[in-house]
Amino acid sequence: MIEAAELVKTFVILLAIIDPIGNLPVYISLTSDKTDAEHNSIIFKTCCASVAVLTFSFLFGKYIVVFFGIQMPAFKFIGGVFLIYIAFTMLTNSKTSYLLSEERDNNNDIAFMPLTFPLFIGPAAISSGIIQSNEFSLWSTKLISIAEFVLIGILIGISLKLANRILKFLGKTGIKFITQVMGLLLGSLAIGIIADALKILLPGLS
Repeated sequence: MIEAAELVKTFVILLAIIDPIGNLPVYISLTSDKTDAEHNSIIFKTCCASVAVLTFSFLFGKYIVVFFGIQMPAFKFIGGVFLIYIAFTMLTNSKTSYLLSEERDNNNDIAFMPLTFPLFIGPAAISSGIIQSNEFSLWSTKLISIAEFVLIGILIGISLKLANRILKFLGKTGIKFITQVMGLLLGSLAIGIIADALKILLPGLS
């Protein structure tokens, strides 16, 4: 039951970080001159790359952290602090504004940079995946986590495919509101992550 609750919490955290709806204006700006075929290719590559990066971080990120001698509670603490920073940028509408002027005139494949990284799967999402890997020991829950990553990839694909319709329906004000709600939710959950880490790092506080 506890792991089920953790699975739901980590999924909500990832969804709030990735914020598929809030990132649509950036995607539309970067792909305004693309054909339908190019749009489909970019969406497919972005979805696959997002799932691949999340899965790699989840399966191997913990071992990379341990290799460098970093204690997981310490990593969890700094990851929580970073999530609060991301939440703040979402609340102040400054998370992705710098990307609007980047890569627009670049002929490189934007599906990987900047769409997958850092727009959708940035350092915060990668950190969350690593933290999540430390929470689950059973392979059954690990497989469910990977299934969640696939679901997130599908949600990214659907939002990008319907980007113009969603933007037209919600408007910039509606998208900004959703992003701020996601930021508020993310900040609240991040404080919980920090509190859990501090209980281990500073047992006298509990």
